Amino acid sequence: MSLKMHKVLLGIGTNTDVCFNMEQAIDYLLSYFPSIKFTSTIKTEAYGENYTAPFLNSLAYFETYKSKDEVELKLKAIEKKMGRKTSHKTEGKIIIDIDLIKWDNEVLKPNDFKRDYMHELMLEVQKFVDDL
Repeated sequence: MSLKMHKVLLGIGTNTDVCFNMEQAIDYLLSYFPSIKFTSTIKTEAYGENYTAPFLNSLAYFETYKSKDEVELKLKAIEKKMGRKTSHKTEGKIIIDIDLIKWDNEVLKPNDFKRDYMHELMLEVQKFVDDL
């Protein structure tokens, strides 16, 4: 555990049984990170190769003393628990995708910020935190 409080922004997406999977992901994230806050969800058209089903997307923000590696391990554990398999991407199926998109001031997934829905969801995140 580090002594520094880290600011964490997650991107959450699903295109399979979207309401159930989004709710389940939120429940898991709350159990690991009790202070986490979520934006509303936005339905978006399928994007990228292989995907045909629309997505449900959300952002989440929390602060933690855990290391980036610890947080990433928890996120992968949730995805695995929910049944995500590496073969699903080629099948166009995303049960759940939980990405660490920003860690403190470091943008880890710059392309995610270019998506149409991100501006709207980031405005919601700003209500949780002043300096993300």
